[in-house]
Amino acid sequence: MKVITACSIACLVLVVMIAGCTSVPSVQPATPAPTSSVIVSTPSPTPVSDPTLQGTWNLKSMVLQGGSAFTFPTNVQITATFDNQGNLGGYAGCNNYNAKYTLSGQQLYTGMGISIGPITSTQKYCADTSDTETTYLQVLQTAKTYTVNGDGLTITNNLNSMLVYKR
Repeated sequence: MKVITACSIACLVLVVMIAGCTSVPSVQPATPAPTSSVIVSTPSPTPVSDPTLQGTWNLKSMVLQGGSAFTFPTNVQITATFDNQGNLGGYAGCNNYNAKYTLSGQQLYTGMGISIGPITSTQKYCADTSDTETTYLQVLQTAKTYTVNGDGLTITNNLNSMLVYKR
C-alpha cells in the first residue's frame, strides 16, 4: 500500500513538472474585418444676421431693473458698433471694448434673441465714469433681446434692464 501511494505521488509530481515545462501556445488576435467609413456631416446652423442692427449706435439712456433711469455724465459718449461677422466693439465712456454677439433669430417677449460676450476691454481707470462704464458693460453682457425701430435700438437683459441707443 505504501508502494502504491509512493508511486501515485511520484507520478503526480512528474505530471505537474511536465505540465509546468510546456509552453502555452500564443493566440494571435483575430484581424478585424475592414469596416467602411461613412462621414456624416451635420450642417452647421446658418448664422443669423440682421442688417438693421449693423452699424454704430450712441447710447442715450440706461433703464435699470425696476424701471429706474441710470443718470450718467452728459460728457460721456458710449457707443456700440455691430458688424455683419458677429463682432461688437465700442467705447464705454473710458475704455474701448470688444465682444462677439450671436443672434438666435428667435422672437421673444421683449424682442429678438441676442447673446453678447464675453466682453473684453482696455483697463484705464476714470474716476468720473467708472460706475457708468461698469453698469453699462454688465447690462450689455447679459443681453437677451434687441429691438430696432427706425433709428433706435433697445437692448434688454434678463432683469429687464435696458440700453437705449440712437444712430
